[in-house]
Amino acid sequence: MATIASKTIVLPTELDRLIELETTVAEMLAHVPELADREIVQYNVVLALHELCVNIIKHAYAGEKRQFSVIFDLMCDPTRIQIDTYDKGGNKFDMAAWQTPNLDDPPIHGLGIFLMRQLMDEVIYENSPAGNHWRLVKLLA
Repeated sequence: MATIASKTIVLPTELDRLIELETTVAEMLAHVPELADREIVQYNVVLALHELCVNIIKHAYAGEKRQFSVIFDLMCDPTRIQIDTYDKGGNKFDMAAWQTPNLDDPPIHGLGIFLMRQLMDEVIYENSPAGNHWRLVKLLA
């Protein structure tokens, strides 16, 4: 697995700072010149990542003023963008208890995980004593 490009950003737990995600995703995808449906792919990746980061801020940190890391890797064989987040929020997520929402009567909140799973090819969550780790992967070729 060769890495084409990599970038790490550290974000504060402030919702208005999430605008930085769009620029970084665009920078990473710029390394894939023949990317079909670039605007749609970029929008989907940004939306999934935004949902994840909002969940980190609102749920993992529950409003605490802290920071978390977002690592972007553009990789080949197959070409994909992989985004890893690391936070030390005290609130853990129970992925086994998560259920697909009823879309016939959709909730006002709680669609983030569902959206991430619809927009990305992989959504992985791990918890360890070091904190929470999420991985989002979108295949690009």
